This record gives sequence, structure tokens and C-alpha cells, in this order.
Amino acid sequence: KAEEESERAYLTRLEKKRNYLKNPRFFPPNSLHGGKSLVISQEKVEQTIARGKAEDNKGDNSLVPVFLANPPTVLFSDYEVGQVYKMTVELQNVTSTGHHLRLRPPSTSVFDVGAGKFPGKGGMIAPGMTCHYTVQFIPEYLGDYEDCIVVETQVAEPLLIPIQAKRRPPVLTLPRIIDCGSCLVGGIKVTTILCRNEGFSPGKFCIMPKKAWPPPDFRAVDTVGFVIQDPFGIQPAVFELSPGQSTTVEVVFFPSSPEVSQQIYTIVCDNCQVNDVTVTGLGQLVAVEILFVTGGESKPKPGEVTDVTAQHLIRFDPQNPHTTQEKKLVIRNSTHVELPFYWQIVKPNLKPLITEETTDLTKLKYNRDTESAFSLNPEQGVLLPHAGHDFILTYTPQELRSYHSVIQMVLRDIPESPGLVREGMLQNIPEYKAEDVIALEIEVKGSTEPFQLLLEPYAIIIPGENFIGVDVRKTFKMWNNSKSLIKYTWDKIIPSDIMEVEPHTGVIDTNECCEFELVITGSKPGCISRNLQCKIEHCPEPVILHVEAAFKGPLLCIDVPSLQFGLIKRGESVLRTFEIRNLCQLPAQWKMQESQVCLAERNEEISPFTIQPSSGRLPPLGMCSVSVQFTSPLCQRIQTVLELEVENGEGSHLPVFVEVQTPQACLRSSHLVFTDIYTGVPAKATGKLFNQTLLPAKYLWGKLIGSQAAFCSVTVSPASSTLGPNEEKEFCIELSANIVGELKDLALSCSIEDMTEPLFLSISGDVKGLHVTYSVPCDSGLASNERPIVQSPRDLLLDFGSEVAFKDIVKHQLILTNHTGISAPFKLEAEYFTASSLPPEERICP
Repeated sequence: KAEEESERAYLTRLEKKRNYLKNPRFFPPNSLHGGKSLVISQEKVEQTIARGKAEDNKGDNSLVPVFLANPPTVLFSDYEVGQVYKMTVELQNVTSTGHHLRLRPPSTSVFDVGAGKFPGKGGMIAPGMTCHYTVQFIPEYLGDYEDCIVVETQVAEPLLIPIQAKRRPPVLTLPRIIDCGSCLVGGIKVTTILCRNEGFSPGKFCIMPKKAWPPPDFRAVDTVGFVIQDPFGIQPAVFELSPGQSTTVEVVFFPSSPEVSQQIYTIVCDNCQVNDVTVTGLGQLVAVEILFVTGGESKPKPGEVTDVTAQHLIRFDPQNPHTTQEKKLVIRNSTHVELPFYWQIVKPNLKPLITEETTDLTKLKYNRDTESAFSLNPEQGVLLPHAGHDFILTYTPQELRSYHSVIQMVLRDIPESPGLVREGMLQNIPEYKAEDVIALEIEVKGSTEPFQLLLEPYAIIIPGENFIGVDVRKTFKMWNNSKSLIKYTWDKIIPSDIMEVEPHTGVIDTNECCEFELVITGSKPGCISRNLQCKIEHCPEPVILHVEAAFKGPLLCIDVPSLQFGLIKRGESVLRTFEIRNLCQLPAQWKMQESQVCLAERNEEISPFTIQPSSGRLPPLGMCSVSVQFTSPLCQRIQTVLELEVENGEGSHLPVFVEVQTPQACLRSSHLVFTDIYTGVPAKATGKLFNQTLLPAKYLWGKLIGSQAAFCSVTVSPASSTLGPNEEKEFCIELSANIVGELKDLALSCSIEDMTEPLFLSISGDVKGLHVTYSVPCDSGLASNERPIVQSPRDLLLDFGSEVAFKDIVKHQLILTNHTGISAPFKLEAEYFTASSLPPEERICP
């Protein structure tokens, strides 16, 4: 058994050696052993084959590609007729085995496939290798072409390579329907359309009537100018546009009847594209009508003269001259065409008074009315299609009379209606003829009347006196009984006084009144009488308001009746103050100075009075303190006046009194006699000083003067003092003379303050010496006769003897006798001498 198994294994190995693999290229490509794909994984190939067998038991479906074409589709996108275009197609073997292929050429004559180029000999294409075929395209026209190349391989289903020639067509922006809108019959309307090629290739186009397509020859429809289809025309007939290029297409509409017209045109492109364009338009006749008039239209009164041709009558109520009344008109353009227009105003062509007479309307002449009071706004413009338009009819009379005019609406450039045209006669666009046409005639009438104004009251008289600078206000009214509103402007009077009316200007409606306020401001005292004018716009005569008023200025009061400076000393400055009060509600500008008349009487140019402040402004009910300083170098009596001047007011006067003096005193007796006077003995005498003025006088006694002043001394009591007004004061002089004899040249000075010269008191008298004698009793050892005393100490010698004991007291009696009537003070002095001061024989003890 073991040997048998060994032999069987040996035979099996022998058989395996003879079982060689078959070349995969001999298997169908889509079979399990037909080779591997170079672009698809083997697992996905096996899944695809298995899924194909499950769906179809055939197993040779072309589930896995054998060859791939590059490009997969042959496309020619830009070409011209008569040119040759070529493109190379690559066929790549995407399996792992070599294969043969065969091409069937395209069926279309414009395509052709040349001989292929293979990588090797014998037509075998190895795995991954490619072969090349050249496709040739010769277009016969610019249209689109489609065909295919059939590639046959071992696969049951051949490989198809589409061939396409598609030239991107030009795209025009020309609309399919061109609406020319409305046009007046007999007119010509041109519609311009910008035609642009928005495609990616150029194109040639031809426009022809729909009934001419297809033409036997394009030369038969190639026309110069407009392609006419009554009542339309289009140009250009032939044009060429490159990509992005544009041209202008003109469509002309010339209707001959009031109806809707329509024509179809065919546009043919050189790439065989054919499109139809429909052109429409509406022919219309002129139609204008009045829809609305403010207040409605009027009808002629019986026997009233009217215009012959006017279709409408508008009447205005009576108005004042130069005033304006407006009425609104709504006029409708009933057509779908813009109608340019303008208004003209003419004089009316009146109907004849005899009804049997007829008027030939063709012979009527229209004369411009240059003095018309009527106008229409806007005066010219364009009536928009099928719309109502607002107009303002204005009546502005200038004079007191009646106005009658005819307003005509004239349409510009209205075409003439064409005559009857037989069918087929119209080959070209008709000649355009236009003229201005009167489409509407409106007769207007109006009258005028003067203004009716009333002042209430017509005059204003202000009682009493009013302060200047203070507004005085009075009210009054003005009634407007006119037919229209008025615009007023009051004049303003400012020559010296201010007179004005508030409101200064404005408007008063019909049958209304306006309340005014008259404001008067006086600038100076007095009475005023004025006529204030109110100018009414467009009224020749002003309205007059008479005004009367009286004014007074500021009132100032000084609080003192007079200014008393009293008695003052020359050269001194005296200050007095007073107050000025404002007694009114006005500010007051004042000024104060001394009267020039008083200065002239004193022959002075500069006033000695200094006023501070000398001017100023007092507020209403205010008060001001004024100081007056007086300084005079002269002794005088002044009675003057200070004038208070008030601007625009009444001034006042302030009396001033001043007495200027200098101190003046005198001696009741300028000579003083001393009767009993002794040398060395003071003697007294009295005198009197008298103040001759009312000023206090200070005095001071001075020194003695004269040749004998050196030997005398004097004491005055009091030495200085003040004399009151008119005071007399006694003084005492104590004189001591050191000479003997008569006093002849001796005087005493007295200085009075502010007196230029002092007072002198002369002193006289007989100075006697002292008569004093001494005597010694007889027992003293001296002579007893009387001897006059002299001042020499040696005149008297008392001898006490030569024998006087030590410490003994020795006395002598000395008798002094005064022989005069005045006391004589005395003094005894002893003079001691030493013994050595005398000669030896005379030495004694002192």
C-alpha cells in the first residue's frame, strides 16, 4: 500500500509537469483568465465579472475596458468653411495582454480618419502601449456636425468615440418683440435698439420679411437701407458682429391710420440659425381735453359777447388791481404719445351781434394780446402720454378795467394726416411733414375794483405828557373789505422821535382785520404831530394814521436848596456834598458846572469850584452823591450858581455862597509905656490884641528888636494863642532892663498866622537905677553916714579889731536903706582872704 501511494504521487507529479498555463491573450478579455487590467484593481475586476455573470450568463460583456481613447470625444469648436482641421486620437491598451483592434471610419463626409500609427509591427498593441489615429474635419458650412468612430476589439461590444463639430453660436441681445409704442398718424417714430453679440464667435446676420424666407438667393434679400414692411422699417439689413461687438438697429414706425400694426421679420445667421422678431406699434390721432377747472366752467350770459372759436369759458370774480387769483386746470392727453406744447394768449374774435351773419373760420386772424392779465403756468412743456397735467391759470389785473382774452394750447410738430395709399404702393418711408396745431382754446374774462380799507380809529391822540425814551403803546385795527388779501408795510418815522407800528409788514385776508400796536418813543421834550403812512402793495394811495403826543424829559432833584461854604481862609480847600435824585423811571444823563454868566461877571475863565463827578448817568429812581470843592487864592465874597443840565430834560440851579478872607488882627495900642521901671528890676504892663475877622487867628510873640534890645529882656504871657472870631484878648509883658535911661529904640514883634506882615509893639519908658544905701552904727567903729551900695566888695570894710580871741564871736550891725518905691532884692556875700594874701603888716584873720 505504501508503494502504491508512492507511485501514484509520482504519476501525479508527472502529469503536473505537462499541464502548462495558456496565454491569457487567447482568453476573452472579460473572462477570469483573460488578463489583468492596468487601471482597475484585480479584486474590483473579479467583483465586476461576478456581478456581470449574475446579471447575464454570457460572461463576455464589456465590463472591463480594453482600450481607452484620449480624448474620449473628438470636438471641433472653432472652424471656418473651406478650412481643414485635424485632431489626433490615442488608443491605449489598459490590460496586461497584447491586443489587435480595427477602426470603422465615420459615415459623414466632412470627417475622415487616416491610417494608424502602432508601437510595433503586425498591428499588435502591447499592454500599456498606445496607437494614434488622425481625425480630419473639412466643414462645408458653419453648422453643427455629429458622428462617431467605431473601434472593434475581441470584446463583443465595440468602443465608440464620438466626433462633434459644435461652433459656439453668436448670441444677439435683440428682443423677440419690438414695441415701437404709439405714434401720431402721419408721423414717424424711430426706435433705436442696441444689438450686442454676447456669444463667443462672430456671426453674419441678415434681416428680411418673414414672407421672404427662405429666399431663393440671399442676394435677393440683401438690401441697402431699411427693410420695409408697411408701416415699419428696419435697418441695417445685413450686419456682422464679433464677440462683444455691438451695433445700432433702427426701427421706423410710420402709421397711416389710428390702429394697432404688427409685422414679423426673420433674422438669419451664417451658422444656419433662424429667429423671428415681431414689430408692433399703435397709430393715434391728437386728443386733448379739460378734466377739471377750479370753480367749474362758466356759461355765457344772455347777450354776452364771446369768442367765435373758443370751446371753453372761464370767468374770474372781480379783483383788486395788482392782485392775483389762481385757478387750477387739469388737462389730459388722451393719446399714448408725448405732445410738446406751448400757450399763447390772443385777443378774442368776437361773434357778430346779428345772428344771421356767419363767420368764415378760415379767414380768422389771431392777434397777440400784449396787455392781457391772464397767464398759464407752465407756459410750455410736454404732455405725457395718457396722463392728466396740472396747470395754474392766473388772473393779475393791473388797471381798473375789464379783461377779456383767449388762451390757446398749441401743439408743436404735429404731422399732417397722410392721404389714402393703395396696397403695395408704399415702397419707401413717406416724407414727414409737421406743423403747430391749436388743440385747445379757452376764453377767459375778469374785472377789477379798488381796495377797500378802514382804520379804526383813524387818528390816535395820546393824552398827558409821557417820558422821552419810554415806549408809549396804543392799539388800533385795520379792516380789509377788499376782494383780495392785501400786503401792507408801515413806514417808520425816525427824524428825532421814533414812531413805528407792529407788526411792521404782513398780510390781511379778505374781510379780515389786523390789530396793530403803535409804538411811539419821544427823543426830546415837546409835542409831536405826525401822519404815519401805510403803503399797500399795488395800491396808489397809502393809508394815513394821524398821531399826536406830548413828551417830557427826565426829572432830577437836588436835595439841598443852596450850597453854603461859609467863611473860609484864603488858600484853604473846602468840600461840600449833596445828592442828586432821579425822580422818574428814565435813566438821566446829567452835567453840572458853574454858570458862565457868573464867571463872566467876576472876569474869570476857570471856575474855582471842582465838581466831582461833574457828569454821569443816573438809573431810574437812582441817586448820586456829588462833592464840590472850593479853593480860592483871593479874598472875596462869591455868590454864584451851579447849573445842572439834564439831557433831554429840564435843568436846575443851585445857589452857592462863600466868603473868602485871610486872618487879620491888630493891637488896640501899638505903643506900650512903662512908667516905673528900674534897671534890673522886672516891670509889667498889659496890652490888647483884637481879631478883626471871623476867622480864628493864631499869634506868636517874637523877640525884641531895636538898638536897645540887647540890654533888655521881655516875657509875654501868653506867648502864643488863638484869637476867636472878633475876639479881643489881653496880654501881659514883663520887661527887665539892664540899662538906665530912656527907652527909645525898642519894639516887640507879634506874628499872626497867614498875615504877611507881623504886628509891632513899640516899648518906651524911663529906666531908673536902684537907690539903696548902707550905714553902720557909731559903736561899730564906722562912719554912720549913708553911702550908696556898689557892687565892689572893697567898698565896705568892717574892722573887728586886732585882738579877737579864738572862737570868739564878734558882731557888727549893717543897715541897708532902699530909697525907691520898689523892692530891691539883695544878697550879701563875704569874700575870705588868707593871711598870706596880704602884706605882713596887714595880715589879719579873715
